[in-house]
Amino acid sequence: MAPQTRRLTSLAAMQTRRISQRSERSESPLTELESEDQQQPQSPSRKRRRKTKVVEPVVYDIPPVESRTTTYRGRLGYACLNTILRSSKPDPIFCSRTCRIDTIHKRGLDFAKDLGLRNVKDLAKLIQWNEENGVRFMRISSELFPFASHDKYGYDLDYAAAELKTAGNLANLYGHRMTLHPGQFTQIGSPKQNVVDASVRELHYHCSLLNYMGIGRDGVIIIHTGGVYGNKDVTLARFKENYRTLLSDDIKARLVIENDEMCYNIDDLLPISEELGLPIVPSSEPLKSLIPRINEVWHRKGIKPKQHLSSPRPGASTVVEKRAHARRCDALPTELEAEGAGWWWRAPGEREWVDLMIEAKDKEQAVFQLYRAYDLAPVIWENLRPEQADLASSKDRSAVRRSKRPRSR
Repeated sequence: MAPQTRRLTSLAAMQTRRISQRSERSESPLTELESEDQQQPQSPSRKRRRKTKVVEPVVYDIPPVESRTTTYRGRLGYACLNTILRSSKPDPIFCSRTCRIDTIHKRGLDFAKDLGLRNVKDLAKLIQWNEENGVRFMRISSELFPFASHDKYGYDLDYAAAELKTAGNLANLYGHRMTLHPGQFTQIGSPKQNVVDASVRELHYHCSLLNYMGIGRDGVIIIHTGGVYGNKDVTLARFKENYRTLLSDDIKARLVIENDEMCYNIDDLLPISEELGLPIVPSSEPLKSLIPRINEVWHRKGIKPKQHLSSPRPGASTVVEKRAHARRCDALPTELEAEGAGWWWRAPGEREWVDLMIEAKDKEQAVFQLYRAYDLAPVIWENLRPEQADLASSKDRSAVRRSKRPRSR
């Protein structure tokens, strides 16, 4: 017999013996121990239950604020984002969900439009929260509808008309003022036609948003005049021409301009403000002598005046650094105490306080701090948060490092 044949025969014999042994074991009587094991029911294996993790509520140490006095009793507001709602879990509430154009390429324009619907639904929740916390003035995020003003991927807001109307009805029911502030790329005085065209589309989008919400004329759209482009007078002339010829009456009815520290101060803007009937939003404390002229243009247009209040972030030294906002504002503008500065006459015998937008990183917390300091409104203690100085951004941290760095001699 060949070696390979013998090997196969041997393997077959081994398998036969194993089968025979298994058969014998199965036919042999069970031992006493084996019999007891088979008679006893098998207890199912118990899974260990995870202990429910008890999350202790966070207790914040809220420091006292310095008590101050003022005769001002107008509305204070904040811009775009609520820090309490944004950090809520598991479903944060905010109005600036967005995407990239590459995402539109991959997932379609409906993906961006769906983000807009989610944003505007959260806007209604934000308005309700504001009412419950005594805040009746807010700037809506310009990112409510991603790419709505884009030259290629832009879209009309009619698909979200019902949701916008719901949010607007809520704001009007509570008497909240809602405003908008397009980004600084919105410059109708630019020498570049593509920038001007994009700016007009952006203003149309913002105006359409407020119209769909049913917001009245106090719902203004704030823009900056833009860059100087080498010649301030020529740029202002171009701004006036484009304002007159390119903007619809709807946009003109809502448009207001804001001074800035870099290019155009209030003295630069007052002439075109009075000529065009274009109100100015003072973003820094103007001279008391200028406030009556500023408010007069608001009165001519039938819009309640608003002002901006901000403080430069800690450690800021240059003009550019000072444009970055601090987390909170310590005090209200002293100009609000001046006769005729903090209020205006909507009609004979109807005096109203001007509104003040608090431009600060801590958003609603900055408003609450001023509420407490001046006893302007009650606050819900559970919704207060301590100031997180020097932790917000790399800019803040760099400012602190720079302030602590020893000067070279």
